[in-house]
Amino acid sequence: MSEVVLGTRALSKYYGLTAAVDGVSMTIGRGDIYGFVGRNGAGKTTLMRIVTGLVSKSGGEYELFGCPDTDAAILSARRRVGAIIETPALYPAFTAEQNLKMQCMTAGRGFSAVADVLRAVGLSGTGSMKVKNFSLGMRQRLGIAAALITEPEFLILDEPVNGLDPEGIVEVRELLLRLNRERGVTVLISSHILGELSKLATKFGFIERGKLLKEISAQDLEKECRRSVVLQMNGIARFAEAMQKLGVSEYRVLSQTSAEVFAERSISAFAAALSEVGLEIFRVSENEADLEKYFMQLIGGEER
Repeated sequence: MSEVVLGTRALSKYYGLTAAVDGVSMTIGRGDIYGFVGRNGAGKTTLMRIVTGLVSKSGGEYELFGCPDTDAAILSARRRVGAIIETPALYPAFTAEQNLKMQCMTAGRGFSAVADVLRAVGLSGTGSMKVKNFSLGMRQRLGIAAALITEPEFLILDEPVNGLDPEGIVEVRELLLRLNRERGVTVLISSHILGELSKLATKFGFIERGKLLKEISAQDLEKECRRSVVLQMNGIARFAEAMQKLGVSEYRVLSQTSAEVFAERSISAFAAALSEVGLEIFRVSENEADLEKYFMQLIGGEER
């Protein structure tokens, strides 16, 4: 089993009687890219703020790199973490380079990595331009650069592609994948662009109203989100027999007149096989599930 970089057990945060984080138990292993999925106000940012020490917990516990949050050594563990929580903390009157040098001085590090990090996030050509004149997307990139400048082992990124154009989103994705694959950096990332998370994450956690609904690996999620065909017929008797003749083993009966089939076959092939057992197709619809639809089914209580 890989090392647990972040583990929480029944972690909670209350504001008055309202639970922002409600008994969350999650596990992020070394090398994971953990996609944290939830609507605004679901508790994603609050959990990230607890782990980074920005707010105190109300209950439960967590560990960073095996260090309990109640141990004084948790401060040292947090130095191995880079984070962007909500809006990046930047100095508007400074240039990008000056901002990163300030980050280095705060962390007690030299400036040797500044040029490389600026190049990695696509800001090496900003020169003497002050951050107050940056676009939202440029500020997001600089925030990521600030999180990377200390060469963290664990990145916590809250909506890091917010405000980026499609090209910028792809660049950030490739940067995170490169850091993960080449340096082994573990990532906890939230994003409203769920399609982008599906191209990046190796594990997902779904949160709603402060509660973690489900954790699932990308591999298992892909199985859950497979394309399928829904067949509406004049009955369901001998349907299994028809599928066996077609060599289709993965399907599920939805009702007395419909079934969902997980297989690549032509409609004519389905029609012919069903006709042989006395069934007629009335309607065919494709069901191309994705991460967003899966999440909506989870929070809507629909069974898969």
